[in-house]
Amino acid sequence: MSGTRRYYIVFVGLLAAFALAACSEAPSQPLRVGINPWPGYAPLFLAADKGFFAEEGVEVELVELSSLADVRRAFERGQTDGMASSLVEVLDADRNSDRAPVIALMADYSNGADVILAKRDITGIAALKGQRIGLEPGSLNRFILARALAQGGLTMDEVEIVSLPQLALQEAVEADAVDAVVTYPPISTGIEQTGLFAQMFSSAEMPGEVVDVVSFDRETALRRTSDIDAFVRAWGRAVDEMRQNPKESYQIIGRHIGMSAKDLEDTYRGIEVISADRQAEFLRSDGPLADGIQTLSAILWPDEADVDARSVGRFFGESAYVSWAGTE
Repeated sequence: MSGTRRYYIVFVGLLAAFALAACSEAPSQPLRVGINPWPGYAPLFLAADKGFFAEEGVEVELVELSSLADVRRAFERGQTDGMASSLVEVLDADRNSDRAPVIALMADYSNGADVILAKRDITGIAALKGQRIGLEPGSLNRFILARALAQGGLTMDEVEIVSLPQLALQEAVEADAVDAVVTYPPISTGIEQTGLFAQMFSSAEMPGEVVDVVSFDRETALRRTSDIDAFVRAWGRAVDEMRQNPKESYQIIGRHIGMSAKDLEDTYRGIEVISADRQAEFLRSDGPLADGIQTLSAILWPDEADVDARSVGRFFGESAYVSWAGTE
């Protein structure tokens, strides 16, 4: 065999070896998580900025979108692996797409931060009859409004729904296009600062019912369990950081969601953020989060037995539930 021939074989062999090494050592793609401006799951921004994800061994890309509807659509189209959202988006994605969301993290529950704001001469829920109410369609806002109207003896058919994205609500208020809105920070903060609308109802009047989670497509959840474990650990570190260093944490979060540190301090009084060590309380197929899924499904789709006690477990997944919640 000639020297040239031997050289060629060795060279090709080295290329193949390098290629195999590159493949075996190639990093996995980042976990892409859709998120919109809402303080409840904004500790994810803190985890990214402080390097907690990297330190826990997972690469995460937070895909910032303007609304919950956009977050859900991105997830359904496969543009993201997971989403930070309310339970409504989880249920909608499960019903209306080929993707199967599995809840990995209980982020928060709203205890006063989600609000109904109305013109100052509308003094009670019953006075909303016949009024124009702005809200984001296909979101938890519809559920909040239904619960509030029921307290005033009204139904959804007795008000005029004006479907608007969250970012358009303040403009609608200032243009006198609506009489009330269902909203949350930072949009609610801006509207209240106009002095035109005042709060008439909040999620504090329906404790534990308005919750937010982070969910991942089932295929991602099963394939990347260790990455999601790391994701949850980083979340826990971010929540701890918020509590230990609130001033700096609120400044970092505020840059992402457009709120001042002072406004965030006020807002977090109405949000219960769930730390990592409390996840097992919620991530059980027979726990409070599962109860919330059944209740919400029954309210949103009363004519369908879409989610019952036997099927609710699909939103957790046995292997994921054991791993993330640390329980059986």
